[in-house]
Amino acid sequence: MSSKLSVSFLLFILPLFTFSQKLLQGTVKDVQKEPIAFANVLVLDHQGTLITGTVTDEKGTFELRVKDKTTFKVKISFIGFVDWEKDIREGAEFQLGTILLKEASNELETVVVTAKKPTIKRKVDRLVFSIENSIVASGGDAMDVLQKTPGVRVDGSSIGLIGKSAVRVLINGRISPLSGEDLASYLRTLSSDEITKIEVITNPPAKYEAEGNSGLINIVLKKVKRDYLGGNVHSTYRQATYASGFLGSGITYQKDKLALFANVNSGLGAIEVNETNKIYYAKQTWDTDTDIKYHTKFLSGRAGIDYDLGKNTTIGIQYLGATSRPNNDEVTNTTLFNTSRAVDSLLATTAASAVKTYYHSMNAHFKADLDTLGRNVSIDVDYFTYHNKQERNNTTDTYKNGSLVSAARNRFKNASFQNPVSFTARLDVAWPSSFANYDFGTKISHIKSNSDVKAFNFKNNAFVIDNNQSNIFEYRENTQAVYASASKSINKWDFKVGLRWEFTQTEGNSLTLNRINKNHYNKVFPTAYITHNPNDNHSLSLSYGKRINRPSYGDLNPFRWYSNPFSYTEGNPFLQPSFTDNFEVSHTYKNNLNTSLYASITENGQDQITLTTPNSTIQATVRRNFLEQYAFGVSQSYTLKPVNWMESYIQYDLNYSKISSQLPNTINAQTGFNFYTGIDNSFQFNTDKTFLGEFNLWYSSPGVSGVDYITESYAVDLGLKGLFLNKDLQVKLVVSDVFKTNRNTIRSVINGIRQEYSNYYDNRRLVLSATYRFGNKKLRSKRKQFSNEEERRRAN
Repeated sequence: MSSKLSVSFLLFILPLFTFSQKLLQGTVKDVQKEPIAFANVLVLDHQGTLITGTVTDEKGTFELRVKDKTTFKVKISFIGFVDWEKDIREGAEFQLGTILLKEASNELETVVVTAKKPTIKRKVDRLVFSIENSIVASGGDAMDVLQKTPGVRVDGSSIGLIGKSAVRVLINGRISPLSGEDLASYLRTLSSDEITKIEVITNPPAKYEAEGNSGLINIVLKKVKRDYLGGNVHSTYRQATYASGFLGSGITYQKDKLALFANVNSGLGAIEVNETNKIYYAKQTWDTDTDIKYHTKFLSGRAGIDYDLGKNTTIGIQYLGATSRPNNDEVTNTTLFNTSRAVDSLLATTAASAVKTYYHSMNAHFKADLDTLGRNVSIDVDYFTYHNKQERNNTTDTYKNGSLVSAARNRFKNASFQNPVSFTARLDVAWPSSFANYDFGTKISHIKSNSDVKAFNFKNNAFVIDNNQSNIFEYRENTQAVYASASKSINKWDFKVGLRWEFTQTEGNSLTLNRINKNHYNKVFPTAYITHNPNDNHSLSLSYGKRINRPSYGDLNPFRWYSNPFSYTEGNPFLQPSFTDNFEVSHTYKNNLNTSLYASITENGQDQITLTTPNSTIQATVRRNFLEQYAFGVSQSYTLKPVNWMESYIQYDLNYSKISSQLPNTINAQTGFNFYTGIDNSFQFNTDKTFLGEFNLWYSSPGVSGVDYITESYAVDLGLKGLFLNKDLQVKLVVSDVFKTNRNTIRSVINGIRQEYSNYYDNRRLVLSATYRFGNKKLRSKRKQFSNEEERRRAN
């Protein structure tokens, strides 16, 4: 009831802010009567001081509110056209009709265009990285641009924000439904020439879900007015331990009121992962070495249609789906040493997993622009279903004194099926006014996830189900959310505040154990932003946001997944969400040097640990809520151009964390520093900027993460890029992790027993890719977001 009253009160007081004001309206066109979009419309007083202003929309129209019974001047400008000015006297007509701009004099025979450095600007709730006409935008793709965006870290196909555990990517303000390798493949098809700016949102405002201690990256594409038919074809060959190939294409069509798009991607290959795990018991050391071959075999597709019902109303639907078989083969050798480092015995395990997954996601959306001031209403309805079926067979042989102990052979099989289904609906309203800009809306979601896990022992030449290790688990979750935010500019200050209220009801039901766990909670997630721009050289901002991190569906299932007879992973139906408060102070100097000071406080944090005891050889990997963490950090980034054919982007992050643990098995507390630095160098080998190179390196110091200590890691990457056929064909060759150093070791102490774990995910790779773009290059694709991004992400 209180939320309804708040929205009603908001709608009631809006007209009060526009009292005694009149609408100034008009349409800007060129002499051929074609509309001019994004022309500047300024309202000035008699001294030339700015009163208010706006830009024209894609139809060339504008509308803004000006105080009645006043005198002012209207000035309209656009690059390549002569400025238009008009004095408006008190009591004059505010309807300006059609305004024709004349093209500027074209007497210059040649125009020299100089590439500029990208610039950084602070907005009230985000950092804006503008790259138009910069070296960054020359002949690259979206992944290249992200690699040089302040605060963003790109490692192969992984995209992250410094100081954040996760990130989501938006295209033109709409959340991309892709993730991981699929997202990276798609971003590589976006030419950097199509991008105008990157927006980095470290503290997402109230409009976005409060789920995850994550930030947002919004890729804003250039807007054009003309129709479009075109697309791309891309292929990639990757050589690591094994070869892999990827192939895909996409096409977009837009004509008048209709927009269509479709794309398809496929991949086939494998990578090799090496994992080592050492456990130092008092009388024995267990040294485990595992080689895993992860297979890649997938086919994904996306298609959609948008239609303009009228001048200001659009509807559409889109589909996203994929099928994959990420099978894997494992060979694990565990050597048991005594206190004299002599071999007691050897456990040799071979395992194979057959996995089949597929998902379908449907979205229907509606948007109506209520006026030319930017007031609009949008509605999204989504349905998502995901299927994951796995079967894993493993065999463990025991060797003593170099001989096989046949009686000790152990054969075991796991089988599981998981099927989360979600339905979500959301309503968003944007309501700018002369006093402030308002956003408010609501979202509801219903999720159900069924899991069936079975374990089998091999007896009498047959697999027999082990009911003690099997479980059927049902999970239900309902969430309702409402939010509202307001932003306002006063002189050189920008302010924004928001509030998101989420109500959640969950129920986990283990049918096998006859145990039900219910959890009901509601939380308020406030956000606040202040930005001050005293002059052109300095911009200072302060932000705060509260976040929630809910457990994934799989983590809630209390089943045991054995990798060998002595080691298993177990879910936890009693996991609770954790909460994080984020604070950040940022400063930008001369649109380039960016400095951020940040802090975060996490309550009821969850993490995965491997439990060991002195009197048992069982190693149980479990997930628990047991962490409280305080973190403080500073990060800086800077772009420099030592010579005209080279540009370098440098960034670093230094942070300090303090954790306390409520789990008696672990250490009580831990403090420590973490340091990361990277430098990306771009080279132009010819004046046409069609032959380019890159030399990148990064270093991560020893540090801490939760109750773990992490050793150092670093990597060097080399790349060459060529542009052909009028820059429509891009060919790129990259060698990543040249010295095979992108690996680290995680150390921890559980129940007084020291553990060491490390892995290497085949990071040294040679990648040869080619992308060909066809069409008239006037891209104007209407890709709509899915409103169930958080729900689908938790299925992975």
